Order: sequence, then structure tokens, then C-alpha cells
Amino acid sequence: MGVRAVRHRPGVARLAAIILLLGGATFVVTSCLSNSEAVESAALINSERGSSGLGLLAQDPTLTAKAEAWAVKMAAAGRASHSDLSQDSGSNWTKIAENVGRAGSVAEMHRLFMNSAEHRTAILNSGFTRFGTGVAVADGQYFVVQVFVK
Repeated sequence: MGVRAVRHRPGVARLAAIILLLGGATFVVTSCLSNSEAVESAALINSERGSSGLGLLAQDPTLTAKAEAWAVKMAAAGRASHSDLSQDSGSNWTKIAENVGRAGSVAEMHRLFMNSAEHRTAILNSGFTRFGTGVAVADGQYFVVQVFVK
């Protein structure tokens, strides 16, 4: 299985190498300087919020690192699953939520999130102020993670 990690930080490549060694899976992680897929996901979130009259969310580097690392882990496993939100999310929050999923594109995943009441609620929650997004690609599937906090 080929996994292309779409990320901002070099730590995710190290995590992917560890997963490779521990999991015995064969995959390739390619980092890129511009995380266009995660940027697309973030832009879609803030566009929805703006269209709904809500404030835009600020990107949080700690949450972005968590989302990126979890997206790589999901892609390596070949399935979407929720992370332990108490880990690697920092401590400066009072409310937290996570959207995870996989689809054929970031735009398709966003449509699926918006058509799900629970995921839509996280995206359009007026109480959230910061977020992080991560995307990894494996076998043509985009694994998307969005973490929201107040």
C-alpha cells in the first residue's frame, strides 16, 4: 500500500517511519512543503462557517500536528478511526471535537461531513475558536482529520 502523507511538519515523517517499522507495512511517506489538501480542508471549514455567519477558526499548530499524525496513522491502517483526544491536543482548551473520515477527495470528504449532523455540528459550532487539519493519502483515498477546540 502506498501512503502519501500530506503534512507541514517533519515530525510526521518520523512517526510514519516508526509506524512502518512497528507495523511491518510497506508504504512510502512523501512530505511536501505546501500541504494543499489540508489547506483545502481548512478553507472549506472556514468557508462554511463564514457562509453561516460564524467567526472563522484560527489554525492551531498543536492541533494541526495532532491531526497530521493521526491522518498518517489512519492511512497506514487503511481505515478511519477516532484518536484519543486527550493525547497531543495541548492543555489550553475547554471543549474539543474531532471529525475523521476517508473519501476519494478532500472535497468529497467535506460534503460527507456536512451531510452528517454530528460532523456538521462540529464544523459549525459557534463555541469553537481554533482547529487543526491533517490529510494523508493511501491507495487513492484521502484520510482527513479535523480537530476543533474552544
